[in-house]
Amino acid sequence: MSKRLTARTPFALALLSTIFLSSCGDDPELVRKREEQRAEIRRLEGELTVLRDKLANAPKDRTAELEELQKKTVAEQAKIAELETTVADLGKRKDELEDEFKDYQRQYPLR
Repeated sequence: MSKRLTARTPFALALLSTIFLSSCGDDPELVRKREEQRAEIRRLEGELTVLRDKLANAPKDRTAELEELQKKTVAEQAKIAELETTVADLGKRKDELEDEFKDYQRQYPLR
């Protein structure tokens, strides 16, 4: 902050001396308008600084992360569906094997 002040001080002094020297012979109405415009410029520069700070402190855009998570979610749902199908197939295979085992036990009873 002090660097900004020291950098602006010579500029401000030069600007004020220019205003003072040039305004000595100028129309008072024009001098008043010029001062009003400069005051407006300073106000707008202050607002611009505030907006830049808000922009710098705004949360980052997380759209890409959200899209990546949605892709992962779809992939995981596909894996879950595949595993559910596999479990259903294995359940059917288990039932078939149990039936074959019962047939085998009927054909070859224990004595």
